[in-house]
Amino acid sequence: MKYVHSPLFIFQCLLQGLLIGLFAWLDWNTAEQAVLGGVLLCSVGIPHGANDHLYRQSTTLRGLLAFIGIYLGSMGAYLAVWWVAPAAALVIFFAISLHHFGQSNFENPSVWYLPSLLWGIWLLAFPVLLHWEEALGIFGTMIGGKSVNFSITQTARWGIAAAFSLLYFSVLLRYERENWPRYALQWAVVTAWYWLTPLLFGFIVVFCLWHSMQSLQHQLIYYKATKKGTFRQFAFALLPFGLLALTGFGMYVYFRGFAVGEAFILLSLITLPHILVMHRLYGVFH
Repeated sequence: MKYVHSPLFIFQCLLQGLLIGLFAWLDWNTAEQAVLGGVLLCSVGIPHGANDHLYRQSTTLRGLLAFIGIYLGSMGAYLAVWWVAPAAALVIFFAISLHHFGQSNFENPSVWYLPSLLWGIWLLAFPVLLHWEEALGIFGTMIGGKSVNFSITQTARWGIAAAFSLLYFSVLLRYERENWPRYALQWAVVTAWYWLTPLLFGFIVVFCLWHSMQSLQHQLIYYKATKKGTFRQFAFALLPFGLLALTGFGMYVYFRGFAVGEAFILLSLITLPHILVMHRLYGVFH
């Protein structure tokens, strides 16, 4: 079953619509936003990559240790790039993230599937266009506290967003004509949510509610089909590395506070190996 025809998609649209209504009519303070964002991050956002080890080719203990070594090694190599060339590391983060977000939405194994690329760009670019100065400030902290000055008028940003939306709809009609109304509905509720919410809170909800849940559903389908496992087994398998990731995140927040730029760099470190694992999954189970 294609993702947009699954019960999860309907649930996501309904829940996103409910959140839009609640946020539009109620005055959510920063504490309430932090609670919802924290619950989503801890329940699905951070743990959604905790089962990557289940999809390794070798199921032996030696295979597990090799997998962990490669996983940590890629994180270390990427951290080195952040250290010596942070601007390049940021560009890499954008590139792998837009690919990953788009691929999980369209479940297509190709890196160059145009609807996937455009959707990934929209999820990342639209909130940046809405909160331009704030976003540039975060990017500046991520590349070593440097000032990022790139002035674009609000009118120009609206024009970019409108033109990109028309391009996305045109591409959907070309590649996904049968499912165009569902993807258009998804675009509408996600865009409305971004429009109403602050930068960080809006992105966290979209990341968790849409991407993380999409990824978990695909992983579960793959796990049941190839490993003959149950939902219960899948959920329990999330616990070891999921709890480890949550513990590490909790220690970071306790000792460092929640510095947004640093948090995104940490996210990028675990994103890189996770994307490689998931790209293989979409390739072998499509």
